[in-house]
Amino acid sequence: MLRKLYKKKFNNTMWKSGQIYQFNYKAWANDPRPVIIFMYAFEGTHPTTGRQWRFFQGINFTYVPRTIRKEFAEVWMREFARLRDPRLTYQKVKRRWPGIVHATRRYFYSPSDYIKKSKEIPYDQWEDAIVSTFARDFSKKVKSSLINKFRVVLGRRKARKKQKKFNPASLRKL
Repeated sequence: MLRKLYKKKFNNTMWKSGQIYQFNYKAWANDPRPVIIFMYAFEGTHPTTGRQWRFFQGINFTYVPRTIRKEFAEVWMREFARLRDPRLTYQKVKRRWPGIVHATRRYFYSPSDYIKKSKEIPYDQWEDAIVSTFARDFSKKVKSSLINKFRVVLGRRKARKKQKKFNPASLRKL
């Protein structure tokens, strides 16, 4: 059974949805020390595939474009202060902040050595932690990756259209 958890304990730290955390990540591709807003964790067996899911999702600030990073952080801080137990979900991010959907990342928490030195950033230090990420910006890398994927898909569509085009000259050969 697959469960979505809005609170999960990693390395003696209770992670809660909406809080900001920093940690060392062993299986990193671009960011070995991400600063994220924790959304939720998945735990259990996927009902369709039968595979084990042991990861959590969060918004990595280094993938949020610098132009909107601080603005998003200010909005989230106000919302966090207003709500008692905020639950940040992918659907909520997609609906309210579509410009940062691509900053959502998955992090595996099993094996247990993937995440080290995790710490919760206190609310009064959130802005400093977010500003500290300004030296790193992977949002352009994500954008170029998406553009390349889009080009590949368009190239495939064009190739299919060329194959499906009716050519009257081909009938004359029969």
